[in-house]
Amino acid sequence: MKTREISLILGIYIAAIMPATVMAANDADIQIALVAHRITFDSSGKETITPALKARPGDVLEYRATYRNHGKKPVSNLLAVLPIPANSLTYIQASANPQRVWASLDGRKFEVAPLMRATLLPDGKRETRPVPVSEYRFLRWDIGELKPGAQVIVTARMRMTQLEQVAGGVK
Repeated sequence: MKTREISLILGIYIAAIMPATVMAANDADIQIALVAHRITFDSSGKETITPALKARPGDVLEYRATYRNHGKKPVSNLLAVLPIPANSLTYIQASANPQRVWASLDGRKFEVAPLMRATLLPDGKRETRPVPVSEYRFLRWDIGELKPGAQVIVTARMRMTQLEQVAGGVK
């Protein structure tokens, strides 16, 4: 299969499949800005960060979600959540910032990453093994309290995988 370049129209693409969400006890004054950057490396290993206007399968993207409190009161119990769409992006392990991140396979049950699962071995014994990051569907950070006028930024890097073709475009 030939690798083809995918153009990302950020406002539509991100809103459709990568919405950052917020869960807080009083989140009415929280505004979220989500941007994507393409990460490339030159021959010496120097990293370059550019706007992700285009990406191909295999490219590394960094998603940066800025949570800003525009209210007059602190927001407590703030949880920043970043969905990871199946069949288009795979989380790059240990790339989250802040580093203490929770992950989920279904959006309901979150555990501190890396996720682990019991696996039944051929000899009948059980062993705990890491869940492949390709199965992660959500990342979550416990921000706690965000004071008025303050902001917090969470980031995670993803590798673009093959995108599904649908009538009229790319899903």
